[in-house]
Amino acid sequence: MKEIKKGMLLVSEPFLGDPEFERAVVFIVEKNESGTLGFVLNNELDVKVNDVLPEMPFINILFKGGPVCIDSLFFIFKSSENNDNFLPVIDDYYWGGNIEELSEKILYGNVDLDSVRFFIGYSGWSPGQLEMEMKHKVWEIVSFDLDKIFSKKPENIWKMIMKSMGGEYAIYADSPIDPQLN
Repeated sequence: MKEIKKGMLLVSEPFLGDPEFERAVVFIVEKNESGTLGFVLNNELDVKVNDVLPEMPFINILFKGGPVCIDSLFFIFKSSENNDNFLPVIDDYYWGGNIEELSEKILYGNVDLDSVRFFIGYSGWSPGQLEMEMKHKVWEIVSFDLDKIFSKKPENIWKMIMKSMGGEYAIYADSPIDPQLN
């Protein structure tokens, strides 16, 4: 089993049966002795970011990052500028920090606007919990170009990753959530 690290993607198994993580792709942003934290990248909400943050008119899509802390707003973004006030994930990707500072960075063109994602809630696992779920084949760790992930429509991400994994995964990409309905 691969070691789980921040910056990795998790893809849920095709027939999970859990509405929180049905066909989910989770970006891991933190992994330490307290556990693992990530955000579901393909669970778009009907609420828009500028409904919650009027000062962010240039970001419209809001995601449900997971079932934990659903009364809080989180964000990730890509920037090659100095980002000391944000938490590094991998390469030029960061999460958390001051929303006003992020807004300023966006206004000055210091953030890749296509990479900015806002989330209500997050996905969290206590120490060892995610590893146990992986042993039970709930999740697969995948390596994938994050820029490609952020450039796709959220509803197509899981399917795109499954096809890229090949074999039986590619077949699952086009299967219905409930195979009995086919």
